[in-house]
Order: sequence, then structure tokens, then C-alpha cells
Amino acid sequence: MVALSRSQKPKQGKWTILGVLFVANLMVFGTLFYLQTLHTAIVDEVTVDPNVAGALSAVPDSGEPVTFLVIGSDSRAGLPADWIGDFGNAGGQRADVMMLVQILPEQHRVQMLSLPRDLQVNIPGRGKEKVNAAYSFGGAELAIETVTLAFDVPIHHYVEVDFVGFAAIVDEMGGLEIPFAYAARDLKSGLSVEAGIEHMDGRSALAYARSRSFQELHDGEWVFVDANDIGRTRRQQEIMVAIFKGIKSPSLLVDAPGIISAMARHMVVSPAFREIDFGDLLVDFRKFELRDIDAATLPTEGKRLDGRDFQVAGSDAELVLEAFRQGTSMELVADGPVTIRVLNGSGVAGIAGAWAEWFEARGFDVVDVGNADRSDFLVTQVISRPSAIGTASHVIEILGFGETATGTLEANMQVSVIIGQDAKLPPETENEDEN
Repeated sequence: MVALSRSQKPKQGKWTILGVLFVANLMVFGTLFYLQTLHTAIVDEVTVDPNVAGALSAVPDSGEPVTFLVIGSDSRAGLPADWIGDFGNAGGQRADVMMLVQILPEQHRVQMLSLPRDLQVNIPGRGKEKVNAAYSFGGAELAIETVTLAFDVPIHHYVEVDFVGFAAIVDEMGGLEIPFAYAARDLKSGLSVEAGIEHMDGRSALAYARSRSFQELHDGEWVFVDANDIGRTRRQQEIMVAIFKGIKSPSLLVDAPGIISAMARHMVVSPAFREIDFGDLLVDFRKFELRDIDAATLPTEGKRLDGRDFQVAGSDAELVLEAFRQGTSMELVADGPVTIRVLNGSGVAGIAGAWAEWFEARGFDVVDVGNADRSDFLVTQVISRPSAIGTASHVIEILGFGETATGTLEANMQVSVIIGQDAKLPPETENEDEN
């Protein structure tokens, strides 16, 4: 090896330092340009509703919790002609989805609280009505005012997306992946999926989010599962969770300006929304894990009042609302053991029964054991409703493998485990085989 002379070393060091400084400057100014591109995508493309400003609370300081009222309108404007049969051709524009989304930056958490559209509330100037009627009566401004007063929650930003915008966002992200233990359908919304990890484009994701006649194929028979408006709010949350999950994809950083631009083109927002630092927000979102998303539907019960069907706040509604206000977990923990279904999605005979016994030995209440419709699940899926993500994460911690996901479940279970090809027989079973 040839030794460098004393005069050569400083020269090499000089160029090394310059190279580092050049790369550092490139990273800094490249990042600034990238973040500016994100901000420009919002400012240039989004539609602002100046009328809502007076109904909103003042935006808090950076780092403080911030709450959005997200409304999905049922406007069919711009809907492709061949979609009309699945999504109807209702005139006018109504609030089809109403959701409070709270971002807790210091905790790196997101809370989503869905408001059933038939929930009875007091609408200023209109009396007791369904909460989604506020949008029909007085647009976004009256919707914000109604939700603020009814639930004692400050709202800082407003976001509205229609059918076409929702589908465009999903397509721009490259689609979403949702696990299905069984083939599923909804004859009214046009949903039709096979069992397995389904890659859903904008149209199929919209059909899933709109489904309230959801059916699964069990042993050759179509069975209704969570087939009502409350079930539909849960499926809407599942799609939101899948979108948050998609944000963690490495490719999103490259595609983010295009995705945000697509979002913005189909959004109506409050004026202050354009001032959000979307670069910081994107970085924050990428730090989130699925367990950091806390989702709930306001607990309600159906009642017929004055000849009309309403949902009214249930006995646990105030508990959930107070948890949302305080930024604490909204998950309502049921008394007794966690109810669980174990399905074999690996093709290994007897593995679901073995894991069912393993779960029972650890205090779980196994309510069903069987086979998934597919036997080629590569990764074990621990599926819960969005409101029980914490429970699903706990199951993953106990198992030591698999991944959490959200999905539609029967009323008598909290978690569904689809054993995949990454699973071996439980430790006790392996030891027994060796003996």
C-alpha cells in the first residue's frame, strides 16, 4: 500500500469536506423545494369555503391537538356513467359520512370518531333532526355549528370530499389492500371480492365504504354480516385506516405531491387548512403505527320517534366523547375474555385447532374455528374492527408474528385470526410432537 505524503492528506480532506457540504446543501434545499411543492399542491388545487371560518374554533399552537370535521358528501357530480347503477343517482347533496378526526402530534396518534348519519341532535334553528340534515339545511357552516354544540368538541378545520374525490385519492395512492377471510359482496353497492388480500382500486374501495348490505360466503351460503348503517361507518373507518397505512409506503414520499394534488382537486376546505405544514404532517403520519390509530363509532341505539327512525346516543356515548375530548383511548373494553375466531389460511391441516387451544389456554374465548376460503395467506392476519385495533395489537404481541388489519366481523367476536404460512404449530404442540 502506498502511503500518502503529508502534503497530500490535507488536499484530500479539503475535497471530502466540500463534498459533504455539497451533499448537505443539496439535501437541505432539495427538501425545502419538496416541501414547497407539497404546499403548492394544496394552495393551487383546493377549493376554499370562506363561509365556514366563523363557525370554527381558533387553530391551536403547533404541537397542540387539532380537530377536523370530515364530511363525505354523496354528490354524484362527475361520477362515471357506468358507476351510476352501483351508487345511485340521488339528486342534491347530503352528508353521507360525518367523522371527527383529531391529530395528537406530541403523542403521534390519530383519533377518528364516526357520527352515525341518523343520529338525533338539536340543529340550531331547526330543532331535533338527524345530524346529517344540518348539511342539507345550511351547508358546511351549519354542520360545523351543529356538531360543535351537540358534542362539545372544538373544530379547527373542515374537509369535504365527494364520491369522485374519494375514488381518485385511492387510485392516486395505487390502491389499498384489505384482507377478506371469505368472499364478500354487496348487491346494492356493487362490491364483489374474493377471499384473500384484496387490492382495491377507487371504485371497489368506494363500494366497500358505501356497503350496508354486506355479505360473506360461508359454506356455500351468503350471510349478512354487520349489514347496517353502523357497520357502514366501521367500513368507512377501515378505509381510512388503510389510507393511513398506505401513507407509510416508501414510494409515497416520491408520489406525495401527485397524491396531495389529487386530494386537493376534490376537496372543499376551510381557509386555515391551506396554512397547514403538510411536510411536517406527512413526516408525523409516517411515524404512526397502526396501533396509534384510535377509532370509534359513537355508541347509539335505534329508536322510532314521531314516526321516524333515529339513532340516539347510547349509555356509553358520553364515555367515548370524553375520551375523544381528552385524547385518551376510546376503546370500550368489554367485561370478560377477548372473543376470537381462528381460521386456517395456511393449508396446514389442523393448525387452526392447535392455535385455538393455545389461545384458550391463555384466557381467550374462542367462538369459532374453521378454514378461511383461501389457503395461501403468506402472513397471519389479526383482524379487528377499527375500534379494537389495540386488542389486535395485543394479540400480535402475544403471538410474536403476523400483522394487524381491520375488517368486518360478526357481532359476537372482537378479533379474527387467519393463520398464515408464516405460522408454525404452537410451542406446546411442537414439544408434544417431539415427545
